[in-house]
Amino acid sequence: MAKGTLPSAPQDAAKTLVSPQEAADWFLTDMAEVSGYAVADWTDGKLLSAYATFRPILTAPDPWYFAGIVALEGCKICDLFPREYSDEVLREVFARMDRVVGRDDDKVSKLTLLILGRLGMGALIMHRKVPDILLGKVMMILLGSATAAAPHMPTDAAHEQIRAALKLGEPVWWSMFNRRYDFKDTRKDEPPARLVPSVYANDAFVAQAAE
Repeated sequence: MAKGTLPSAPQDAAKTLVSPQEAADWFLTDMAEVSGYAVADWTDGKLLSAYATFRPILTAPDPWYFAGIVALEGCKICDLFPREYSDEVLREVFARMDRVVGRDDDKVSKLTLLILGRLGMGALIMHRKVPDILLGKVMMILLGSATAAAPHMPTDAAHEQIRAALKLGEPVWWSMFNRRYDFKDTRKDEPPARLVPSVYANDAFVAQAAE
């Protein structure tokens, strides 16, 4: 496979089912690889993912670049998948992404949420008609200049690293995932809901409470 080309799959090929949790883990692993964590013993001698051969890779780990690329690629989740799955995937992404890059705070996930939140407001203004190739540029505009965004940046370098990630071009990860994979309904494995009798159904308890 040539560098810069993601593997394709026939549109009519049977899709492999994965859980939203597995998809979120896979997504975050690929984003961490291109954010420099692959050169920090991330891969443990394993081959890089197809995505990591498609994107340029940082030579040193950077959590703010990671926040930017998760926002860039993650903005397609709600466009491509039904709400019951997209909501769950996003919850898993935000819950796990700080730990994936070895942080014990929530600064990385908050930064990604800030970028996606501003994109959401921009999408309402532009009626969701922004082509994929321009999504990164729109994010940069909505993020604002270094001076305007400074109150929301965890470090002085964060704004520059986020912009570097958003300049990568159109998001592709979830579109390629959607061609080969689909989500399995993990709710089928959960026990059915049941009613729990109320303590107030006990007449003696009701009488005691009335006294």
